[in-house]
Amino acid sequence: MMVGAFVSFVLFISVSSLLYLDILRWSIPGIMDQPGSTWMFHTDITGVAKSQVPLPLVIGLFAFYPLWIHLGYHSSRHIFTKQMLLTPLVFNADDMRSRSRRQPLDYAVTRDKDERRAVRDAVDQLGGMSKFVKKGDRVMIKVNISGGNPQIAGSFTNINVTDEVLKMVREAGGDPFICDSDMIWTEFDNVARDEGYIEWAKKVNVPLINLARTRCAYFEFPEDSLIGSTIVSLETINADVIISIPTMKTHLLTTVTLGMKNMYGAFPEKDKAKYHTAGIEDVVFEVARAFTPTLTIVDGSIGGEAYGPLSSSPVNFQTIVASTDVVAADSISTQLMGYNPLEIVHIRKAHEAGVGRADVKLDFSKLPYTHPKDGKWEKPSPEASLFYDQLLEAGLMFPGIEDFFNLVADFFLFGTATLPALEHLTPQAERVINDIATALVRSNKITLGATGKIISDLQKAGAKLRVA
Repeated sequence: MMVGAFVSFVLFISVSSLLYLDILRWSIPGIMDQPGSTWMFHTDITGVAKSQVPLPLVIGLFAFYPLWIHLGYHSSRHIFTKQMLLTPLVFNADDMRSRSRRQPLDYAVTRDKDERRAVRDAVDQLGGMSKFVKKGDRVMIKVNISGGNPQIAGSFTNINVTDEVLKMVREAGGDPFICDSDMIWTEFDNVARDEGYIEWAKKVNVPLINLARTRCAYFEFPEDSLIGSTIVSLETINADVIISIPTMKTHLLTTVTLGMKNMYGAFPEKDKAKYHTAGIEDVVFEVARAFTPTLTIVDGSIGGEAYGPLSSSPVNFQTIVASTDVVAADSISTQLMGYNPLEIVHIRKAHEAGVGRADVKLDFSKLPYTHPKDGKWEKPSPEASLFYDQLLEAGLMFPGIEDFFNLVADFFLFGTATLPALEHLTPQAERVINDIATALVRSNKITLGATGKIISDLQKAGAKLRVA
């Protein structure tokens, strides 16, 4: 992401400079065709020409670009925060109503060309939905909507999978709602519409909730957590049952994005850079510990391989992983991809802390049938992901970088992944970056310890980072 932010900023300044120098023209076929500087100064409206503006003033205006970005970002963040229905209440993990519904470790892996049948089979092997949902229960079904690319199946939760889970919850007598939250690069309403979720929710008459537009409160993480205090939705705290339905997908920063990271997506604040400041792997682990799902159903009907989260490549994987243990669900899913689960930092942390079991071994021979992609996904290396993560943490310590990260992520991560002219360029660029970083780390030409030391020194100087 930092590479993307840097590239985007350089492109922005470069194009602006070329326009000012009249090397580029501002041309929209059939509408306008102007010299670049004429468009920049709006000479046809203001009457101000490039020749009338001293060069030092122009250089000064270019130099102030980061300030305008900073002010624009904080203005929009202020407006967004005012729109949140924030109560003065403070909660902690003990207040999570769903904590009382946790079940002993159990899991099922099913495979079927019919994803609905695979989902129902997996849940039935765990004892059926009535084992988790009682009549009248308020059931939060957390899917991956905002973290996906509407143009790429497998980057967001399959609606057929969500629909089958919804049916089973209603059959058990539960009162379900489907939810996700605004992300740094996507507005929930827009992407939910483009993925088909809004039309589907109306058809089946189920509430489709943007957690960023619900009543929220402060949530205190344990004293040993780098998160400290942050804002969460009361819907998450008050749900009797939480069912997490992530898509089975790779992630350039966290290596994978599965059940544990899906709950991180429930944070209602759009500003996610601050969680990277605290260390995204630690944040994902802490969120899984505090907001542990009652049931995790990993949607591998169509998975997302390569270098996601937004530029993933669809895999017709025909697989569902269901578990009472979110760490076990993630562990099994990573094995299906071809990882050793303990190589994934947040999974290892959760296992070592006793949040769940990552040492569950998947017996591939017991799957209904083999798939050519079993254990052979195209995927980022854990070394490269950890290096990116530590580099990003170090970079975000510097003033102004957080704002720039948030703003550029919208353009670079989502914009370039969805623009027809660039949608194939982005995954290729990410593949090259991953290969270079992996080779450098493995050859010891760059070290993970170096960036880790930078972060450690900065944290010692600034004491505990609190992201509220």
